[in-house]
Amino acid sequence: MAVQSLLDSNRYNPSLMDNSPHPAEPSIWSARAVQEACLMRYFVEELAPWFDSCDAGKHFALVMPDRAAQCPALLYAVYSAAARHLGRWQSTGTRPVAFAGRHLPNLGDGMALAYQSLCISHFVSADDAEIHNVDLLAASVILRFYEEFDAALAGVDGKTHLHGTQVFLNAQGHAALRCGGLQLAALWVGIRQEFHKAFLEQRVAELDLSCCDGSVYRQLGSTDDPTWANRVVLHCVDVLRYCYREEGHARSQYEELCAYNQQWQALTPPTFDPLYCRPPNTVKGEIFPILWYLDDCIVTGIQHWHLARLLLTVFDPTVPRLGPGRKAAIARREAEVKHHVFSLCGIAISNKTAPALVSACMGVSMCGDRMTDRREQEALLDILLKTEQIHGLTTTHAQNSLRAAWEWDTTVSQVPSSNHNT
Repeated sequence: MAVQSLLDSNRYNPSLMDNSPHPAEPSIWSARAVQEACLMRYFVEELAPWFDSCDAGKHFALVMPDRAAQCPALLYAVYSAAARHLGRWQSTGTRPVAFAGRHLPNLGDGMALAYQSLCISHFVSADDAEIHNVDLLAASVILRFYEEFDAALAGVDGKTHLHGTQVFLNAQGHAALRCGGLQLAALWVGIRQEFHKAFLEQRVAELDLSCCDGSVYRQLGSTDDPTWANRVVLHCVDVLRYCYREEGHARSQYEELCAYNQQWQALTPPTFDPLYCRPPNTVKGEIFPILWYLDDCIVTGIQHWHLARLLLTVFDPTVPRLGPGRKAAIARREAEVKHHVFSLCGIAISNKTAPALVSACMGVSMCGDRMTDRREQEALLDILLKTEQIHGLTTTHAQNSLRAAWEWDTTVSQVPSSNHNT
C-alpha cells in the first residue's frame, strides 16, 4: 500500500513532476487525439516487428515515431496501417474497437482509407527533389503494408498508386547502402514487399537493384545475421527474374542460381540452425515439422530460402518432358515441393515471428493445389484461416481457389477442427 501511495504521489505532485526528464517540454503527442496516440503505440508494439524483422537497429520501432512527428505523410501512413490492422484484427461486430483500455469507435477500413488519402495528398504535392526523402520512402513502404498481400490473396487488382514505392526505392538505393539507418531499413522492407507481391502475381520484381552490385549483399563472406537474411531475399528476386522473364530460361543461369542457393545454406553461421526440430507426429495427426529458431531475421531468411527453392524446383529445366525417366523425375519434384511448403508452414506455426504466417501463405496459395491427401489439404487451408484470423489479411480468394482445385464443396466455409501441430 505504501508503494502505491508513493507512486500516486509521484504521479500527481507537481514539485516531483518538475524533477522528471524534460519537465518543460511537452510530449510531441500531447496535442494529439487519444485515437492517434493509440494508433502510433499499436504500430510500434504490433506492426513494427513486421518491418524490423531483418533490422538489428529496429528503426521502425525506435527511430520512425520521432521522424513521423515532423513528417505528416509518414504520420498518416502509420495511422492508416495501424487503423486497418487493428480494426480487422479486432473485428467485434457491434462492439467498438478498443486498445490500451481506450474505446476507438471510429476505427475500421473507412478511417484507414481516410488516413491513407491524407498521406497520399502529401505525396501528390511533393516536388521532384523529395524522391530522395527518407521519410517519404518509409511512409511509402508502410502505406503498402496491406497492398503487399491483400490484393493477390483476395483476387483483386493491386496495381494502385502505391506502385510509386518503386520510384522511391530505385532513387534511394545507393544512398541507403551508403548511409544505413532508417533509409536502409526501409529499402529492405520495400525489396521484401516487392518480392512477395511479384511471387503471388507470378511476375518479375520491378526494381532496379544495381545498387547491390558489388555490395556485401551479393557476397557470401562472414557477416551478421540480418545481412545473411537480406542476401537470400535478394537471391529470391534473382530467382523470380529467371522464372518469369520474357527472354527465356538459360540452363547456365539456373545452375548458377542453384549453386548460390546451396552455398547460402552451407555457409550461413550456426545461428541459422534450428534450436529444436522434429518431424510431424502423424499418429497425433500432425502434418508439419516443428522448427524453432532464435531470431526473427533467421526465420525470415530460412523461409525465403524455402521460397527460392520452391521456385527453382517448379521451374527445374532438367525434368525431362518425354521418356521413361519423366514420371520418376516429376514424382521427385512434387515431393520436394511438398517438403518446402510444409517446412514454410512448420516454421510459421513454430515461431512467433510476425510475417512468418504470411510467408507460409505464399507457398500454400501457389502450390497447395498439388496436395492430394485430404488431411494435408485441411492443414494447408488452416494456415490461410489462421493468417486471416491473426493478421486480418484477406485470404478468401486463396481459400476458394484451393477448394476448387481440390474439388471440394466450395460452399463450406471452414475446415474441420484438427490438430495440425497447433
